[in-house]
Amino acid sequence: MKDHTPVFINLLAIARYDHTPDYPIQFMTTGKLYYTSKDEALIQYAESQQDEETGEMIQSDIVLSFRNGKITMERKGDFSNTMVFSRGQRFEGVYHTPYGEMDMAVFTKEAACNFGSSEGSMHLKYQLNIQGNYTSSNELHLEYRADQHQKTRKKGEQAT
Repeated sequence: MKDHTPVFINLLAIARYDHTPDYPIQFMTTGKLYYTSKDEALIQYAESQQDEETGEMIQSDIVLSFRNGKITMERKGDFSNTMVFSRGQRFEGVYHTPYGEMDMAVFTKEAACNFGSSEGSMHLKYQLNIQGNYTSSNELHLEYRADQHQKTRKKGEQAT
């Protein structure tokens, strides 16, 4: 893959379910930014969450891509899926879990991003349906900034 820039990522995700309090998740992590132009970028990072039923930690690799006004989120791991966000558009896909596959759909209410080679942000509001049923309304806010202590390096190179 092309040269990348190490970045610090601050992410806030809020899920709103009917008749229950909001379920916010906030974390900071590091990742990699592959920036080609103001209209095209890609961010990679790893995410860990605790399974509410088993208590085990679940690892996922996340890739966010920004091309032609669309935001695509690809999650790889035990729980995997791909979601495409474009304001006013519906995207249908499959949510893969260790317990089986489920049909899913997202309807994007808001999608905005401002990406540069050293900092940027993304904001999403969308409705999530699983197996044809309304599941939640969600917000996702992501900000990143370049790690000035790391130099840009190519895939396979180690930090010095």
